[in-house]
Amino acid sequence: MQTSLRIDGANCPTCFNKTIEDLARIDGVHSVHGSFAGPCIEVEHNASLEAITDAVRDRLHGIEMFANEVRMVALEPVALTSPCEHHRPAQVEPATSAARGQIDPSMTLGDIVTLHPSLAGDLERRGLDYCCHGGRTLAVAASEAGLDPDTVADELSAVHADEPAAAWASLGPGELVDHIEAVHHRYLWSELPRIAALVDKITSVHGERHPELADVRRLFTELRVDLEPHLAREEQELFPRIRRLADASDLPQSERDAIATQIDALAGEHETVGELLDELRSVTSDYSTPADGCASYTACYRALADLEADTHLHVHKENNLLFPAARTEPA
Repeated sequence: MQTSLRIDGANCPTCFNKTIEDLARIDGVHSVHGSFAGPCIEVEHNASLEAITDAVRDRLHGIEMFANEVRMVALEPVALTSPCEHHRPAQVEPATSAARGQIDPSMTLGDIVTLHPSLAGDLERRGLDYCCHGGRTLAVAASEAGLDPDTVADELSAVHADEPAAAWASLGPGELVDHIEAVHHRYLWSELPRIAALVDKITSVHGERHPELADVRRLFTELRVDLEPHLAREEQELFPRIRRLADASDLPQSERDAIATQIDALAGEHETVGELLDELRSVTSDYSTPADGCASYTACYRALADLEADTHLHVHKENNLLFPAARTEPA
């Protein structure tokens, strides 16, 4: 049977993707598709619906404010009577054999993640930057990293799920800014204060034994100081302009020039954010909690790892999809 679930309030793309992976491992589940744009999950199964909904409850959470404190809250999946609106999103036509599930070294890193979002982590583990430098081909990026491009392409082809292109891949500029605000901006506005509190807590408790935590706090503070004004400028300046660009047929050239100028500035800020995330990963030894670390230590490093993954995907959508589309939107 086929069941579509709506999960209102899900706000962590990393947890959402992990939930889909875990659902696919349940006995009696034949296939799982999901769209964080919903958010919704579609399951082909003969397992009990209770087992599926219990798995979603165990793995997904939302965030709400209680007395000025951000807390995680449980989510309740709702079975739909018909497939959700994101059922089997339209495939993006690639220019290579990737349409048949084959990764080719001539593909750009950005196109690989757009066509196969599950490969984002595989690229990151190989040190291949698909967000700030997603315009490079796999051949160039792999060679620069000291890897054999054909071997990497074969490995990626072998491990990636046979998945549809991401729902956000086919959105126009106006729809894409709505998606980015609803998914990534909402996530950051909620998570940055929570992570800051965790960083302060573990630094005060463990900082004497782990002096590297002073660098973690410094780097995270710099990251937050960069990100929050960046988000505000996008929401208050660039995104409204892109919406007007998408809706208007005669936007003045001065307005188009302003969009291009803002894109250049914001893309430069993405580079700075990427460098800070790289430094955070380095000083935390790939977010590895030390043997004497407490539960808060583990929660903090997990949150930082999730922040990195979400920000990489966020920047990919802007640098490799939104910004080029906004530049080339017809006059």
